[in-house]
Parts: sequence; C-alpha cells; structure tokens
Amino acid sequence: MSNSDFGQSLTLHSRQQCLIEQSHHVRHVQQLPTLTLHIIGLLFFLYLLITLSLGMYHTYRKSVRHRRVQALEKLFWLNAQPRAVCFDKRLSTTTAKSRVYEPIPLPISQPIADTLSALDIPLGQGGFARDYIVSLSVGDQVVIELKSERFDTFVSLLASDGSTIGENDDGPDGTTNSLLSVCIPKSGAYTVRVQASGEVKQAVGPFTLFVKRLPPKSSVQEL
Repeated sequence: MSNSDFGQSLTLHSRQQCLIEQSHHVRHVQQLPTLTLHIIGLLFFLYLLITLSLGMYHTYRKSVRHRRVQALEKLFWLNAQPRAVCFDKRLSTTTAKSRVYEPIPLPISQPIADTLSALDIPLGQGGFARDYIVSLSVGDQVVIELKSERFDTFVSLLASDGSTIGENDDGPDGTTNSLLSVCIPKSGAYTVRVQASGEVKQAVGPFTLFVKRLPPKSSVQEL
C-alpha cells in the first residue's frame, strides 16, 4: 500500500470515528430532557409524599389534643359538680355527685353570720341553699330569724325524713327578712335551710341566722 493510499485510509477512519462520536453526543443530548423530566417527576413525588405526611401528622396532633381537652373538660366538670345526698325533693338529683352532704352544726340562742354562695346546694327550681343542723326536743318552741341585705330570704325547718315542719318568706315587720316560729313535734335532729326567695332565686350574699328556743309556757306562767 502506497503512502497516499495509507493517508487516505487514515483520513477516512478519522472521519468515521468523528461521525461516531458526534452521533453519541447527539444521542446523549437527546436523552437529557427525558432524564430531566424523570428527575423533576421524582422530586414532585417526594414533595407530595412529604406534604401528605405532614398533613397526616398535624391531623393526628389535633386529634390527640382534642381528646386531651375533652378528657380535661370532663374531669373538671366532674370535680366541679357539688355532691349532695339531699333529702328534699326540690333539690336537683342530677348535680348531686361531687361532695358529701354535711349540714353545718348550728348553736342555739347564738346568732351566726355566714354567706350563701353558688358553691352551696343547688335547688331544682334554681338558686342555692345552705343547710344547718340543730338538735331539738319534743315540745320546744323555736323561733328562727333570717336576715340579709343582699337577697330576699326564705327559711325552712326540715325533719330528718325530709318533711317540712315550717317555712317563712317575709316576716311580720314588712321587710324581706324571714321569721319562723314552730313547735317541735318530735325530739331529734332538724335541718334549718337558708335560701333566696322572690324573683331572683339565684341571689347569693351574706346573711345572719338566729335560732332561739323559747322557755316552756309553764315557766312563763310561773314567772
């Protein structure tokens, strides 16, 4: 093979090699958009997956927080309800769940100053009551005086079986204070109930209670 033929063959081979390289470069360039689309699609899928996961996480947190709030509200409601084992039919039975009913011991012939509040016994017709317990004997003549400058008073005397021995709204002095006079039919423990009367039965406030045992009639006659 002559030098000229060898040169031509080498030139032809070089051209062929260059065409092959150009073909590979063109094919690689043509594949770039497809690869880019695949990468973009993968990134978009990852974005959707992360967004969905965060949404589910926040929904779960809200659900847990809501259940905790409901549990706390239920616990607070149960603890806030006054428990009372009441023998008066007028008392509400739905709120008698929280605190043991214990009437306050009441001294005889000694006035006391106290306050009627929304934490006392809830009544079925609205309002609140505060109970006191006193020991009385059969035949006792008892006078119960209830005064308040904050609400219209109502006083009642209840037997141990819940029956009403006597009650009074407004006394004979023309005010909204209460004055009750009763004769005790049976020896035992009696309940003096303080509550509000009038149009605003939910009224609360300070009051003065005075229970006095009158001397027997025979003693009065002897004097």
